[in-house]
Amino acid sequence: MAIWGASIRQRIAILVYFGPASLSGSIPLIWISFRTWGVAEFLNLVQSYEDMAKQDKYSFNAEAGGSNTTLLIGGLLVLIILVGGALLYVLGNRFLPVAPPVNQTIVTGNQTTNNGNGTNSTITPPVCDDNCHYQLGIQNKDLSACLQMANETLRQSCFSILSNESLDACKLITDQPKRDGCLLSFALAEKDISICNQLKNGTACKKALDSCYGVNSPEFCRAMRDGNASECNSDTACLLNYSVAKKDATSCSLIQNDVVVQGCFSAVSGSDRCSNLLATSQKDYCYEVYAIYSNNYLICTEISDSNMYMTDCLSQLAAKAHDPKVCKNDGMSLDNLWACYINYSLMSGDISGCYMIDDLATTNKYKCASSFAQLYGDPSACNAINENLGQRSTCYQGAITYYAQNLNWVNCANVSIFNWKNQCYVASAKKFNDVSLCNYIDADFARTSCVDSYNLFAANQTK
Repeated sequence: MAIWGASIRQRIAILVYFGPASLSGSIPLIWISFRTWGVAEFLNLVQSYEDMAKQDKYSFNAEAGGSNTTLLIGGLLVLIILVGGALLYVLGNRFLPVAPPVNQTIVTGNQTTNNGNGTNSTITPPVCDDNCHYQLGIQNKDLSACLQMANETLRQSCFSILSNESLDACKLITDQPKRDGCLLSFALAEKDISICNQLKNGTACKKALDSCYGVNSPEFCRAMRDGNASECNSDTACLLNYSVAKKDATSCSLIQNDVVVQGCFSAVSGSDRCSNLLATSQKDYCYEVYAIYSNNYLICTEISDSNMYMTDCLSQLAAKAHDPKVCKNDGMSLDNLWACYINYSLMSGDISGCYMIDDLATTNKYKCASSFAQLYGDPSACNAINENLGQRSTCYQGAITYYAQNLNWVNCANVSIFNWKNQCYVASAKKFNDVSLCNYIDADFARTSCVDSYNLFAANQTK
């Protein structure tokens, strides 16, 4: 195609629309981009150049040696600059990352989808009501679905069904008997005594899982049951009892006190290992352990005379034998003998020890009788005080007035002083909340006084 016979504007337009391929065969893509940029704007620029060329001060005639070719060269230079910029722009865009295709976006609750035409549409899922949650909970064994229900009856039904396999569902049941039965089943199945604590009354549950629960010495019970001394948890009395009961001397070594260890070995083996100890006090303590756990009060005689270890040794063995005469020993001082009788009565619950204290030993007699009366709620123990009526009245007062929480009204009949006997029934009526106990008072005026005192007490309790 010949373009050189046309005007400059026409020549450039041909180049723009047909591209440099008409001249040099370059890639047409550059020109497509250039044409998109705006051909009209570029041709306007060229037109301005032609107008200026027609003016005298910008034109060159033949005489001046000028030519229109000069203006064409200038336009081509501008064209080259623009083509170079377009080329850089296209090459730069080729290496930019391409955005991935937009996929459907799922959101919680309503769903948003891309329609492919630049717009989104929202899909609202159907609402799951209580019946829906109920079915989901049962079918999927999903406790969380049950919890989303508003209807409490359906919730409880859901919990009840899931409770066959879910302890958490079991805990959510509000029907107490059903809940306790469910928890008990889980506790027994899993052998987990801690679950018993969640029952309204977990005692039966704990006893079913642990035969030693609730006994006086649960550690010793478990150690004997399982044949394992470590169940004693380093408790000295437990280890002593276990070692003697099992005749297991090796268990003695688990005891923390070395002197007690030797006494334990002596009791288990039946041979004296206390004599090997150096200090007298250690020997005495060792013999006490040896005698008590061998159940042989004669070994107490190996203890130094008039020693507290001997008193304790004979007191415990006397109480164990339920025989206060065990306290009598030629090596005992009178004060230690009285102390042995006091210990015997308090440990055994037998008041006869107090009566064996000489009446002239008034302090020890009072100590024994008053301590026994307060501990066992038996004011009649004060009758052991024969010589001093003042001490006996003080003894009654302590047991009836100050230690009424332990009072046993059955013992009131044996109180020897009339006024204190009546006071015993008054205090008992208040403690047991039973005015009929006043009827045991013989004198009419005293009985009426007892009823009046009780009624006043009861009226104050209701305020």
